[in-house]
Amino acid sequence: MFELPLPLLVMTVVGIVAFAASGAIAGARAGMDWLGVSTLAAVTAIGGGTLRDLLIVTTPGWLIDFWPTVSLIAITVVVVWVAVRVFPWQRHRTWMSRFFVITDAIGLAAFTIVGTDIAHDAGFSVGPAVVLGVISGVGGGIIRDVLAGKRISIFDGEVYALAAIAGSITFLLTQSFGNWVPFLVGVAVTLTVRLGAVAAGWQVPTLPTQKPDASGA
Repeated sequence: MFELPLPLLVMTVVGIVAFAASGAIAGARAGMDWLGVSTLAAVTAIGGGTLRDLLIVTTPGWLIDFWPTVSLIAITVVVVWVAVRVFPWQRHRTWMSRFFVITDAIGLAAFTIVGTDIAHDAGFSVGPAVVLGVISGVGGGIIRDVLAGKRISIFDGEVYALAAIAGSITFLLTQSFGNWVPFLVGVAVTLTVRLGAVAAGWQVPTLPTQKPDASGA
Protein backbone atom coordinates (compact mmCIF):
# COMPACT_ATOMS: atom_id res chain seq x y z
CA MET A 1 0.00 0.00 0.00
CA PHE A 2 2.71 2.46 0.98
CA GLU A 3 4.45 2.10 -2.38
CA LEU A 4 1.44 3.64 -4.13
CA PRO A 5 1.63 7.17 -5.53
CA LEU A 6 0.65 9.61 -2.78
CA PRO A 7 -2.73 10.70 -4.26
CA LEU A 8 -3.77 7.07 -4.78
CA LEU A 9 -2.57 6.11 -1.28
CA VAL A 10 -4.51 8.93 0.36
CA MET A 11 -7.70 8.09 -1.55
CA THR A 12 -7.34 4.39 -0.71
CA VAL A 13 -6.95 5.07 3.01
CA VAL A 14 -9.83 7.55 3.01
CA GLY A 15 -12.04 5.09 1.12
CA ILE A 16 -11.28 2.19 3.47
CA VAL A 17 -11.97 4.23 6.61
CA ALA A 18 -15.11 5.91 5.25
CA PHE A 19 -16.67 2.72 3.89
CA ALA A 20 -15.69 0.75 7.01
CA ALA A 21 -17.46 3.41 9.09
CA SER A 22 -20.60 3.25 6.95
CA GLY A 23 -20.64 -0.54 7.18
CA ALA A 24 -20.15 -0.48 10.94
CA ILE A 25 -22.97 2.06 11.32
CA ALA A 26 -25.25 -0.09 9.16
CA GLY A 27 -24.48 -3.05 11.43
CA ALA A 28 -25.21 -0.98 14.52
CA ARG A 29 -28.51 0.22 13.06
CA ALA A 30 -29.47 -3.39 12.37
CA GLY A 31 -28.74 -4.33 16.00
CA MET A 32 -25.87 -6.69 15.15
CA ASP A 33 -23.22 -7.91 17.58
CA TRP A 34 -19.53 -7.04 17.29
CA LEU A 35 -18.92 -9.77 14.70
CA GLY A 36 -21.78 -8.56 12.50
CA VAL A 37 -20.65 -4.95 12.78
CA SER A 38 -17.07 -5.93 11.93
CA THR A 39 -18.18 -8.08 9.00
CA LEU A 40 -20.28 -5.31 7.48
CA ALA A 41 -17.42 -2.85 7.95
CA ALA A 42 -14.97 -5.20 6.23
CA VAL A 43 -17.12 -6.19 3.26
CA THR A 44 -18.08 -2.56 2.62
CA ALA A 45 -14.44 -1.48 2.70
CA ILE A 46 -13.04 -4.23 0.46
CA GLY A 47 -16.05 -5.49 -1.52
CA GLY A 48 -15.99 -3.09 -4.45
CA GLY A 49 -12.23 -3.22 -4.89
CA THR A 50 -12.29 -7.02 -4.78
CA LEU A 51 -14.91 -7.20 -7.53
CA ARG A 52 -12.89 -4.76 -9.65
CA ASP A 53 -9.63 -6.66 -9.20
CA LEU A 54 -11.26 -10.01 -10.01
CA LEU A 55 -12.68 -8.53 -13.23
CA ILE A 56 -9.28 -7.27 -14.34
CA VAL A 57 -7.74 -10.60 -13.28
CA THR A 58 -5.39 -9.39 -10.58
CA THR A 59 -4.93 -10.18 -6.90
CA PRO A 60 -7.28 -8.10 -4.71
CA GLY A 61 -5.32 -5.31 -3.06
CA TRP A 62 -6.34 -6.19 0.50
CA LEU A 63 -4.71 -9.62 0.17
CA ILE A 64 -1.41 -7.95 -0.71
CA ASP A 65 -1.71 -5.19 1.92
CA PHE A 66 -3.52 -7.38 4.43
CA TRP A 67 -2.41 -6.00 7.78
CA PRO A 68 -2.60 -2.29 6.91
CA THR A 69 -6.13 -2.84 5.55
CA VAL A 70 -7.25 -4.92 8.53
CA SER A 71 -5.75 -2.40 10.94
CA LEU A 72 -7.62 0.52 9.36
CA ILE A 73 -10.90 -1.42 9.41
CA ALA A 74 -10.40 -2.60 13.00
CA ILE A 75 -9.62 0.89 14.31
CA THR A 76 -12.66 2.28 12.51
CA VAL A 77 -14.91 -0.43 13.96
CA VAL A 78 -13.68 0.26 17.48
CA VAL A 79 -14.32 4.01 17.09
CA VAL A 80 -17.84 3.45 15.72
CA TRP A 81 -18.62 0.81 18.36
CA VAL A 82 -17.60 3.16 21.19
CA ALA A 83 -19.49 6.08 19.61
CA VAL A 84 -22.67 4.04 19.29
CA ARG A 85 -22.38 2.86 22.89
CA VAL A 86 -21.95 6.45 24.09
CA PHE A 87 -24.60 7.85 21.74
CA PRO A 88 -27.12 5.00 21.26
CA TRP A 89 -28.66 4.79 17.82
CA GLN A 90 -32.19 4.82 19.22
CA ARG A 91 -31.64 8.23 20.85
CA HIS A 92 -29.65 9.85 18.05
CA ARG A 93 -31.30 8.64 14.84
CA THR A 94 -30.92 11.92 12.94
CA TRP A 95 -27.25 12.38 13.81
CA MET A 96 -26.37 8.77 13.01
CA SER A 97 -28.32 8.86 9.74
CA ARG A 98 -26.43 11.95 8.60
CA PHE A 99 -23.10 10.42 9.61
CA PHE A 100 -23.94 7.29 7.63
CA VAL A 101 -24.83 9.30 4.51
CA ILE A 102 -21.64 11.37 4.74
CA THR A 103 -19.25 8.45 5.31
CA ASP A 104 -20.97 6.45 2.59
CA ALA A 105 -20.65 9.35 0.14
CA ILE A 106 -16.95 9.81 0.98
CA GLY A 107 -16.30 6.10 0.50
CA LEU A 108 -18.20 6.13 -2.79
CA ALA A 109 -16.21 9.11 -4.07
CA ALA A 110 -12.79 7.85 -2.97
CA PHE A 111 -13.16 4.29 -4.24
CA THR A 112 -14.77 5.32 -7.52
CA ILE A 113 -11.72 7.44 -8.31
CA VAL A 114 -9.29 4.79 -7.03
CA GLY A 115 -10.97 2.15 -9.18
CA THR A 116 -11.01 4.36 -12.25
CA ASP A 117 -7.32 5.18 -11.82
CA ILE A 118 -6.34 1.52 -11.40
CA ALA A 119 -8.38 0.49 -14.44
CA HIS A 120 -6.95 3.36 -16.52
CA ASP A 121 -3.38 2.46 -15.52
CA ALA A 122 -4.11 -1.19 -16.42
CA GLY A 123 -4.70 -0.07 -20.00
CA PHE A 124 -8.48 0.00 -20.19
CA SER A 125 -10.13 2.61 -22.39
CA VAL A 126 -12.53 5.25 -21.07
CA GLY A 127 -15.71 3.15 -21.13
CA PRO A 128 -14.38 0.09 -19.28
CA ALA A 129 -12.41 2.32 -16.88
CA VAL A 130 -15.60 4.15 -15.90
CA VAL A 131 -17.49 0.87 -15.45
CA LEU A 132 -14.72 -0.59 -13.28
CA GLY A 133 -14.51 2.64 -11.30
CA VAL A 134 -18.24 2.59 -10.61
CA ILE A 135 -18.10 -1.09 -9.60
CA SER A 136 -15.28 -0.23 -7.22
CA GLY A 137 -17.38 2.56 -5.73
CA VAL A 138 -20.77 0.86 -5.41
CA GLY A 139 -19.82 -2.80 -4.94
CA GLY A 140 -19.11 -2.67 -1.22
CA GLY A 141 -22.30 -0.73 -0.53
CA ILE A 142 -24.39 -3.32 -2.39
CA ILE A 143 -22.94 -6.16 -0.32
CA ARG A 144 -23.45 -4.13 2.87
CA ASP A 145 -27.11 -3.46 2.08
CA VAL A 146 -27.77 -7.11 1.27
CA LEU A 147 -26.20 -8.36 4.52
CA ALA A 148 -27.97 -5.65 6.53
CA GLY A 149 -31.32 -6.73 5.08
CA LYS A 150 -32.15 -3.38 3.51
CA ARG A 151 -33.14 -2.38 0.02
CA ILE A 152 -30.11 -1.73 -2.20
CA SER A 153 -29.56 2.02 -2.60
CA ILE A 154 -28.58 2.09 -6.26
CA PHE A 155 -31.74 0.17 -7.23
CA ASP A 156 -34.08 2.26 -5.10
CA GLY A 157 -34.09 5.55 -7.01
CA GLU A 158 -31.16 7.17 -5.21
CA VAL A 159 -28.66 9.29 -7.14
CA TYR A 160 -25.78 6.98 -6.24
CA ALA A 161 -24.31 5.24 -9.28
CA LEU A 162 -24.91 8.40 -11.32
CA ALA A 163 -22.72 10.34 -8.89
CA ALA A 164 -19.98 7.73 -9.33
CA ILE A 165 -20.27 7.92 -13.13
CA ALA A 166 -19.99 11.72 -13.06
CA GLY A 167 -16.92 11.61 -10.82
CA SER A 168 -15.22 8.87 -12.84
CA ILE A 169 -15.69 10.70 -16.14
CA THR A 170 -14.47 13.96 -14.63
CA PHE A 171 -11.38 12.20 -13.30
CA LEU A 172 -10.52 10.87 -16.75
CA LEU A 173 -11.16 14.22 -18.43
CA THR A 174 -8.74 16.03 -16.10
CA GLN A 175 -5.80 13.66 -16.49
CA SER A 176 -3.64 16.34 -18.10
CA PHE A 177 -3.85 18.68 -15.08
CA GLY A 178 -1.20 17.05 -12.90
CA ASN A 179 -1.14 14.38 -10.19
CA TRP A 180 -3.53 15.72 -7.54
CA VAL A 181 -6.04 17.68 -9.61
CA PRO A 182 -7.83 14.69 -11.22
CA PHE A 183 -8.24 12.98 -7.85
CA LEU A 184 -9.50 16.08 -6.05
CA VAL A 185 -11.84 17.15 -8.84
CA GLY A 186 -13.21 13.64 -9.35
CA VAL A 187 -13.91 13.23 -5.64
CA ALA A 188 -15.42 16.71 -5.43
CA VAL A 189 -17.80 16.04 -8.33
CA THR A 190 -18.91 12.69 -6.88
CA LEU A 191 -19.50 14.18 -3.44
CA THR A 192 -21.32 17.21 -4.84
CA VAL A 193 -23.69 15.14 -6.94
CA ARG A 194 -24.35 12.55 -4.23
CA LEU A 195 -24.76 14.88 -1.25
CA GLY A 196 -26.52 17.51 -3.35
CA ALA A 197 -29.06 14.92 -4.45
CA VAL A 198 -29.63 13.84 -0.86
CA ALA A 199 -30.04 17.43 0.34
CA ALA A 200 -32.39 18.35 -2.51
CA GLY A 201 -34.32 15.08 -2.38
CA TRP A 202 -33.55 14.22 -6.01
CA GLN A 203 -34.46 10.71 -7.10
CA VAL A 204 -33.95 8.63 -10.22
CA PRO A 205 -37.35 7.74 -11.75
CA THR A 206 -38.57 4.31 -10.68
CA LEU A 207 -41.39 2.07 -11.84
CA PRO A 208 -44.52 1.98 -9.68
CA THR A 209 -44.88 -0.92 -7.29
CA GLN A 210 -47.58 -3.36 -8.36
CA LYS A 211 -49.61 -4.72 -5.48
CA PRO A 212 -50.98 -8.25 -5.81
CA ASP A 213 -54.73 -8.52 -6.33
CA ALA A 214 -57.07 -10.27 -3.93
CA SER A 215 -56.61 -13.60 -5.69
CA GLY A 216 -52.87 -13.48 -5.05
CA ALA A 217 -52.02 -13.41 -8.77
